[in-house]
Amino acid sequence: MVTIPNHVKHIRFLERHLSLLPGSQQEHDVNRMAVIFYSFTGLAALGIDVAKQYGSNLDWLYRHYITVKLPGWEQTISGFTGSLSVQIAGVNTVSLPNTLFALLVFKLMKDETFWNNHLNRQNVMTFVARCQSPENGSFSSTLDYKKLEPSPVDPKDLRFCYIAIAILHLLGCRNDDEFAEHINLDKLLNYILSQQCDMGGFGLYNEAHAGYTSCALSALHLLGKLDQLSDKFKERTILWLCQRQVSREGCMSLLEPNDNYDHDDHGGFQGRENKFADTCYVFWCLNSLGILESQDCELPTRLDLAEQFLLHRTQNTIIGGFSKNDQDDPDLYHTCLGIAALKLIEGSFDGVLFMPKNNSS
Repeated sequence: MVTIPNHVKHIRFLERHLSLLPGSQQEHDVNRMAVIFYSFTGLAALGIDVAKQYGSNLDWLYRHYITVKLPGWEQTISGFTGSLSVQIAGVNTVSLPNTLFALLVFKLMKDETFWNNHLNRQNVMTFVARCQSPENGSFSSTLDYKKLEPSPVDPKDLRFCYIAIAILHLLGCRNDDEFAEHINLDKLLNYILSQQCDMGGFGLYNEAHAGYTSCALSALHLLGKLDQLSDKFKERTILWLCQRQVSREGCMSLLEPNDNYDHDDHGGFQGRENKFADTCYVFWCLNSLGILESQDCELPTRLDLAEQFLLHRTQNTIIGGFSKNDQDDPDLYHTCLGIAALKLIEGSFDGVLFMPKNNSS
């Protein structure tokens, strides 16, 4: 079992973001749903009963659930906005990420009233379906300014494919027929598989990225389609992921430093080749490896070194929280991902749905 020192400090760090955002984080006021999600997930992973402690704030969450039908639309959609401060009459501000964040928060809050009475599943599923590109099956995070079409200025990539599938999973989809009722499943699978990289992993333009790899594998896991990957590709992906763990074993210090290597990154994970280790990539890489391990693949990675990197390099022992590296101040995102990575190592965290296992059933 992983023991996280400074447990109380981490709780206080997370709780501070739920009252008044630190000055350095106030630019994220428009992303309040993300702030709530990362704070609640971190607290729940540390053993806090967020349903009991924050149950009186459910009305605030309910107000961010938006139903939209603009002139000319033949369908009504529902979902969540990131902040009421950006809510504009006659404009759709619902997005896939904020909808997933909110649904996961309601799972943590164990609010059956929302799931049974308040949520219009069909409207949300319509929103998800409309975010899918009819050309290649990928997803945008939101719709066009005025049309029921994917936003033409929003990127379409594996992140939003995972988010769309996770939303449909939370709304009850479990098999091909149920997913295919709302989205073009064949085109989505073809898109995900088209993002496979020659060296293993997933990413744009044949450059594997640990975050995209985790999104792709998590989406395939929820769809029950990991068998679409060849054994050779799984082996290459495991090797590529394990090679993302930075090591100084067998290395010597040089008079001239390497701009792409930090001796103190030992045990951490990088997101791509020739990058520094980063707290969040410990989670993304270990989640991917955990998914592949469930396919009876042997993992040569060193979990003990990853744990030491988090606890001794990026954990802030003064004010709590985790930072991106040992140079930056702690922030909410890396704090949540650092705690999640440690709980993933412990075996008490569901990396695919990104929540403690006792909340994900």
